[in-house]
Amino acid sequence: MKIYVVTTFLPQSNKAKQIAKIILEKRLAACVNINNKIQSFFWWKNKISNENEVELSFKTRYSKIKILIKHIEKHHPYECPSVLVHEIKKTNKKYMEWVLNETK
Repeated sequence: MKIYVVTTFLPQSNKAKQIAKIILEKRLAACVNINNKIQSFFWWKNKISNENEVELSFKTRYSKIKILIKHIEKHHPYECPSVLVHEIKKTNKKYMEWVLNETK
């Protein structure tokens, strides 16, 4: 079995913490990392934007991804949130087992 990292970006750390707590309480992820030091440049409504953002990375199992994305979208403040899913091809066995156990 494999584990996955689901990543999104938010404008404020207090909203990031709120979403992280919701996801963990619902056991949709075993762990959430918050990185407050993201500077994003992107096209939005025909102009280049530059924003400070907070990155959230959720560690989970495949069967939780669809509902995890729905919860992120439901609580996300952006009109068009970025939600990226990365399959972890290799990791240490103990960590993988821990993630899978915490997201049963």
